[in-house]
Amino acid sequence: MMLKIFFCLLLIANGALFAMQRGYLGAPAPERHEPQRLAQQVQPQALTILPPNSAKLVTPVRATADAPAENAVDTAAAKTEPAPVLPPVSAPPAAPIVTACVEVGNFSAAEAKRFEAQLTGLSLKVKPVQRSIQEAASHMVYIPSQDGKDGADRKAAELRRLGIQDFYVIPESSANPALRWGISLGIFKTEEAAKAYIGQLIPKGVRSARIVARNVSSTKLIFQLRDMDAAAQSALDKIKLKFPNQELRACAG
Repeated sequence: MMLKIFFCLLLIANGALFAMQRGYLGAPAPERHEPQRLAQQVQPQALTILPPNSAKLVTPVRATADAPAENAVDTAAAKTEPAPVLPPVSAPPAAPIVTACVEVGNFSAAEAKRFEAQLTGLSLKVKPVQRSIQEAASHMVYIPSQDGKDGADRKAAELRRLGIQDFYVIPESSANPALRWGISLGIFKTEEAAKAYIGQLIPKGVRSARIVARNVSSTKLIFQLRDMDAAAQSALDKIKLKFPNQELRACAG
């Protein structure tokens, strides 16, 4: 009896399945096979398989939800504008270099006059100050007297032709008769310095120079020049070349 009932149910089920496949009970269920699924795509031929590193896989940046789209465009445009070019900052002008104070000397009276005449061409803000000092002289390079004053004048002219300008004609009033109308070429503190200077004179053609010891102090003149700018200092250096035996130094104190 149970077998008959099972057989009848199976028969009914097969009949219902047949009716569904034929569409007697409505539209048949769509097939799930792959060819039919591809046929249901809108444009299956447009499908493209992209590699993992494709740029198309990057999600485009969108404007934030709380900012309008036009604001995002303006922001992007602002980022592309070039930065304003600032004018160059000029350095402040450098302060002029000023030499506080220099001394030149030690001059004899005659040499001091020649040097002072050279200073007239300098543009100095402060007038040079001349003062005297006592120098303990020890050795003098000189040319002995030759035929009195006339001989001294001829020898002085010869020295100038040889390019030697720093000398002094010893007057007849000199305390040492042996030096009268001789020509002094410089006073030196040591005999070695005096000999070295004679060694410089010989190549220039001066061969009659001698050395005499001096144990007495002599009065020398120095010049102080203050507040000189670079141009005046350069001009002073050129003048100093004409007086090679004179010392250029900073003012004492």
